[in-house]
Amino acid sequence: MTFPFSKVVTVYEQLENVSSGNKMREILSVFFKIIPKEDLDKVVYLSTGSIASECEGINFGMAEKMVVKAISAATGKNEKELTTLFKKKGDLGLVAESIVGHAEGKLFVDEVFRILHEIAATSGAGSQEKKCVLLGTLLRKASPNEAKYIVRILLNKMRLGAGTMTILDSLSIAFTGTKANKPKLEHAYNICPDIGVIAHSLATKGLHGVEQISVMVGRPIKMMLASRIGQLKDINEKMPGTFAVEEKYDGERVQIHYDGKKIILYSRRLENITEQFPELVALAHKNLHAKSYVVEGEIVSVDQKGNLLPFQVLMQRRRKQDVEEYRKKVPVCLFLFDLLYLDGEQYLHKSYPERRSALKRITKKTENKFVLARQIVTDNIEETEEFFTSALAHGGEGIMVKSTALHSVYQTGTRGWLWIKWKKEYAQELSDTLDLVVVGAFMGRGRRSGSYGALLCAAYNDKKGVFETVCKLGSGFSDEQLVEFPGRFNKYVASHKPTRLVVHKSMQPDVWFDPVIIVEVLGAELTRSPVHTCCEEGGQGLALRFPRFLRYREDKSPEQVTTSKEIWQMYKEKVKRR
Repeated sequence: MTFPFSKVVTVYEQLENVSSGNKMREILSVFFKIIPKEDLDKVVYLSTGSIASECEGINFGMAEKMVVKAISAATGKNEKELTTLFKKKGDLGLVAESIVGHAEGKLFVDEVFRILHEIAATSGAGSQEKKCVLLGTLLRKASPNEAKYIVRILLNKMRLGAGTMTILDSLSIAFTGTKANKPKLEHAYNICPDIGVIAHSLATKGLHGVEQISVMVGRPIKMMLASRIGQLKDINEKMPGTFAVEEKYDGERVQIHYDGKKIILYSRRLENITEQFPELVALAHKNLHAKSYVVEGEIVSVDQKGNLLPFQVLMQRRRKQDVEEYRKKVPVCLFLFDLLYLDGEQYLHKSYPERRSALKRITKKTENKFVLARQIVTDNIEETEEFFTSALAHGGEGIMVKSTALHSVYQTGTRGWLWIKWKKEYAQELSDTLDLVVVGAFMGRGRRSGSYGALLCAAYNDKKGVFETVCKLGSGFSDEQLVEFPGRFNKYVASHKPTRLVVHKSMQPDVWFDPVIIVEVLGAELTRSPVHTCCEEGGQGLALRFPRFLRYREDKSPEQVTTSKEIWQMYKEKVKRR
């Protein structure tokens, strides 16, 4: 007998009805204290709308129609009536809550967790029926509000507003008495992006246990991020002395893990993408000579002559079917640029030159599609600019400038001044590119009538764990992209404003979206605005003027978009240059 699931959903109800981050932390920190240690990791996973860390890639495999069928079987209600009710409410969780009657039994956290795992693990012939039976088992024992959250978890529609950073804050308060220790938890989470492991370690071993968490082959590490500068000459100020200048490629960043037997490829979003690139697995086996390792690189699509192709071409390889066909259609090259772990030793705290040297040592250059990223080491801005020009001519999107100082460690999940990015767009006067998350849409007029005409886009305030609006995006889309708006966005329509979104009262879209889809946007400049909330001070935020859509960024997660801090730094640089 373990912790009652009813107590968990009571807290979920509370969270759903508050918008204050501080209040959420207060509710969760008090709650976490009373949960038995053996159940804490399960509750934390469920609170994020999952049953495992993101890197495990668990998929319940239940579409809305299957869930309707399961609710019907569990309650005896007609499927057509349930479908009609779903269209009216727009949330199958609310449908389940309104239909499920008196519970036949009592649900406990471990039982809910176990059956959800069984649903995810069920596959093969007859799996749909088995999944429906398993879900029916839960629903018959569930109370109405328990049913609501079970269904939402299955459909990835939790919408509690409590993101990972809020949970880490709450764990810190619950088990150390202060939010001040949150950076230690966040550092551990960047090395081990598994919120359940962090929670269990903290509850059972205290802060010392969390501080002992280290790199594990087969478990992805949050990737280091780069800052941007206003002008290329600012490099000397940020990185005195020599620095390495590498080509920056327009592809998909990848982390490769090898435990001596198996190779796993992880994307920037920590997704296992090994099956999408079987040729890279073979090349890694052939060209990386070590007992175990974790290395990083960039996958870039190339043509038959080896010329680099744009990111959009590479995205055709993001598939589970027809992998072999598209492997031939869209060949790729891997450019390696960092090493994080080698033969039982963690390399995160070693300097960049040490990491690069070790990477070079274990890489056997026998294939022209599996090579080290091209680089120079210099202290000269003119040489840097020449290399930047040659990188663009090669098909790259710019350069990465990396510190070679003794303290040039690998900062997991962090954006600092040890890495600086400089893209071709930055070299153009009065132009800024931002990766933003779409949080809403405005209905179109004229030829866009009947569909979405403009998108409301937001940056991420990583300090507060909220999204802040920065522009309305309506230009740069092709006619084909406009036509496919409903198909792309409608599955993320939210019944109310996302909890973690900060929006001005005069900037209310016609439709709200859960913050899922990422767009890369080019704009003329950043300017003060009374209707946007990014970096808001004195009633004015920052807005991107004349934003233009460039592409979707399916390789990034919402928390990996441009931060409010980055936007503020960009704005200050522009003001300084005027």
